[in-house]
Amino acid sequence: MLYDMRGRPPKPKHILELTGSKHAKGREELGNAPAAMEPPEWLKPRAKAIFRRLVEWLTKMGTLAETDEHVLIRYCVVYVMWEFAAQQLQATDLAYVEVTAPDGSLRFSRATGVATQARECGEQLRHLETVLGLTPADRTRLGYGAVKVVADPVDALFGDAAAG
Repeated sequence: MLYDMRGRPPKPKHILELTGSKHAKGREELGNAPAAMEPPEWLKPRAKAIFRRLVEWLTKMGTLAETDEHVLIRYCVVYVMWEFAAQQLQATDLAYVEVTAPDGSLRFSRATGVATQARECGEQLRHLETVLGLTPADRTRLGYGAVKVVADPVDALFGDAAAG
């Protein structure tokens, strides 16, 4: 694995305060929320679209900070590379190449360049998703103030009339 995280990730300051921890005073906050964050001009159009979506998601979650810009740019660049490789693999169904000996027997098989690119980009994306809190487990770890939505089965059966 390319990235190695040691130990548990730090708890956010507001969670430490809720539990009465003495460590809450020294804990840094997420940072300042940006007024507006636009992708750099040099990004490809697909990466710019991903950048804007990420900014929207992270803003709604309340976890976007000014200092996240470079992480978002890296995520978008790597995502476009992964997406290209994944599309190529879907189109060709050729993830491995077999190398044969002069007598025709199989010597070994190896991943194609596209398969290697997809795998390595996928690993990088997973790390960046963890940093940005883009999966359910990572959002829980970040401890942002989301409210769990619970669907009431009675409302589903009777619609708005049951709600009141």
